[in-house]
Amino acid sequence: MDGGEAAPRVMRPRILSLEQLKDADVDHLIDIREPMSYASGHLPGAMSLPVSMIPAFAGWFISEGQSVALIASDEAQLALATEHLVRIALDNIVGGYVGMVSVAQQGETIEQTPMIVTSEVKERLDHADNWTLLDVRDADERASVAIEDSQHIYVGHLNEAWHKLDKDHRYTLMCASGHRATVAAGWLASKGFKHLDIYLGSMGAWQATYD
Repeated sequence: MDGGEAAPRVMRPRILSLEQLKDADVDHLIDIREPMSYASGHLPGAMSLPVSMIPAFAGWFISEGQSVALIASDEAQLALATEHLVRIALDNIVGGYVGMVSVAQQGETIEQTPMIVTSEVKERLDHADNWTLLDVRDADERASVAIEDSQHIYVGHLNEAWHKLDKDHRYTLMCASGHRATVAAGWLASKGFKHLDIYLGSMGAWQATYD
């Protein structure tokens, strides 16, 4: 009797220690954990690209041949991210690291991206200077409904448009729910922007309050 087909090979990157991660000279350090985990604490220079968003957005920010290192919650997450990246020809994966909790325990520098709620957004729209509410949804979404006095740059277009933004300015990133806003904030943070926060709930929260 013939045997069954061999199980498909699970692609996993090399597991890196924290020191190996810090020494890795890569083009992109990518935190693939969920947006709230990234916002709560991430390594300096890391961008946010949750596993589920890799197929849609990785190609906007990573060019073929560029090297990446991944930061994940567990090895299964690393395996899935690797599969997604390889499928879109972004296969120069140096390795992956698991263990952000231990990073904090070792006293390493951890950065956070604050999240703000609708009342704070409204207060800033009414009174804040040197601040912009930056909407990163697509053009169709914005055409359907938008917050007055917000500005618009599609999240994918920030791959180049970040050059036109002022690193001394304060930006609150928003989208439909906060997920793409976290990706946008992570990209800007990886480019050296320091004055960033994320509108938690984003357009959904605004409409729930004011519509």
